[in-house]
Amino acid sequence: LLSVFAYAKSQSLGIPKYVGFEKRTAATKMNFQANPETNSYDIIYHRIYWEVDPAEYYIKGSVTSYFKILENNISEICFDLTDALTIDSVTRNGAVLPYTHSNNLVIITLPNVINIGVMDSVTIYYQGMPVANSGFTAFDTANHNGSPILWTLSEPYGAREWWPCKQSLTDKFDSLDIYVKTPINNKVASNGALIFEKTEGSHKLTYWKHRYPMATYLVAIAVTNYESYSQTAWVDQNNKVEILNYLYPENIESAIEDVGFTVKVMELFSKLFIPYPFYKEKYGHAQFAWGGGMEHQTMSFMGGFSEHLITHELAHQWFGDHVTCGSWKDIWINEGFAVFCESVAQEHLYPSTWSEWKQHEIELVVEKAKTGSIFVDDTTDVNRIFNYNLTYKKGGLILQMLRKQVGDDAFFTGLKELLTNVNTAGGFATGEDFKRFVEQAADTNLTQFFNDWYYGQGYPLYDITWLQDINNKMDISVSQITTHSSVPFFALHIPLLLIGQNKDTLVTFHNTENNQNFVYSSDFVVEEVVFDPRYNIVAKHPANINFSITDSGNTDGINIMPNPANETIHIKALHENSFDKIDIINISGKQHFTKNYNAETKKTDIDISSFPVGIYFIRISTQTGTAIKQFVKSS
Repeated sequence: LLSVFAYAKSQSLGIPKYVGFEKRTAATKMNFQANPETNSYDIIYHRIYWEVDPAEYYIKGSVTSYFKILENNISEICFDLTDALTIDSVTRNGAVLPYTHSNNLVIITLPNVINIGVMDSVTIYYQGMPVANSGFTAFDTANHNGSPILWTLSEPYGAREWWPCKQSLTDKFDSLDIYVKTPINNKVASNGALIFEKTEGSHKLTYWKHRYPMATYLVAIAVTNYESYSQTAWVDQNNKVEILNYLYPENIESAIEDVGFTVKVMELFSKLFIPYPFYKEKYGHAQFAWGGGMEHQTMSFMGGFSEHLITHELAHQWFGDHVTCGSWKDIWINEGFAVFCESVAQEHLYPSTWSEWKQHEIELVVEKAKTGSIFVDDTTDVNRIFNYNLTYKKGGLILQMLRKQVGDDAFFTGLKELLTNVNTAGGFATGEDFKRFVEQAADTNLTQFFNDWYYGQGYPLYDITWLQDINNKMDISVSQITTHSSVPFFALHIPLLLIGQNKDTLVTFHNTENNQNFVYSSDFVVEEVVFDPRYNIVAKHPANINFSITDSGNTDGINIMPNPANETIHIKALHENSFDKIDIINISGKQHFTKNYNAETKKTDIDISSFPVGIYFIRISTQTGTAIKQFVKSS
């Protein structure tokens, strides 16, 4: 059983399968032009009846669609449907209506003109062999262990290839009923709650009922000789949800063991965000003959059951299904948020390796995403929309970074507002919507953060120098360069871990300008400074950290010899100087030697034979100030 982190490490040499899948399905989108004729109505409800046999590549059925008119003087209603399928008839309240079907569009002539606000419905009866107009099959068949399987997968605009619908990313219907007739040895997986399975001779009729808003591309069925396995998860103190798994009989035992992980993640996300949005019906998995997964609303189709894939597809039920990206420019709402959920799962379920997980993710972004914004500036390019390092990885990491910048209370309040606000819950959202919600929760302005990290490109490279005087007061200087000119400076709260011999402390400085100086009074001698030790900032790690070599006292009164040295260095105070304390620090600020001296000490020998070869600084505290000297340990 792979942990989330282990899976991520296993993918370090390539892009996960689900990313490749989403790129392929997006190719459909590139060839699709939304029909302006469908803008005249708001789709409300579908009642669907299908007859399918997984051993045959064929579909037959009817779709009854209820809609509300949005314009006056409407005499026609239009639906998207591939020309490869044949329409048998179109009816309204039992009466046959005239229609045309060409250019993948069904235009139905209504018996009378309808005006704004009127609710009406039509039923389309059709059948045929779906054809992938865009090179990707939204309706497909295959075999597993000698048994036939049929499934659909429409993201984002493949629905019209197998049923008459309104293909839109701006209009969700409110509810759905699906009836599927299939040979009796099969089970049918679909959206919503399972109401019944009825035997009809040698066939079985299955009824699924869904009563939540849904985007068209999330309607799906999968049909084969499944065995079902049910689990239960609590979404809050009073409510639970069934997790209904449709699994291949040939690997039922291993699959049951794997899907058990779903309960943990379901309960975690329900606690941190809002209760699972569709808990009154179900969540589930259905195996299908593809190597990735697809987050169909209330039932994800899965090519396997790794913890990583389970987490990613379940996260989409909140981010992608309940709230859907308002445009492909803001695909971050779907994919970046799902990757953030992977981080949250790692944090709570595998806390000992969470920092290592984030380190791995940051290393990918630093290596592969020196340029390019998370906000998609070119929606004509599939690779740009589904850029693994930008849309997914950097998109998820900036959410973690924003969380640390504003604090958990404000961040999760904003996140919950995204999921519950009347304008976004069960609908669509953009990056600006989320920005506004977090700003309100944190009582702050996030324009600079979003300009830098969402619309801007690249990341910072930090250069930090520090010096600690005899009273342990630290002077810290922070400078940065950026990997892209779109952001001249990244303003952030930066954490530094100060490490001594028997103590350490984490301090945070608000870095608002370049070459900024900070003063910090420590209560112990600092031997080493580490930048962002918990990996919450998208930046080059480790940062370039150096002990300052600026003298703060009379350095002419100190003599060090030999230099370079191999075994021993001799330090002598000239004139009236004497030593209070001597520290030896390497070029990164790590302390290798420290000793306090009495007020009369004017010379000493220090054994450096065990020191690694390199450059060192000697910090000598005297009555007249602190002197910094440099020497080289030779081989």
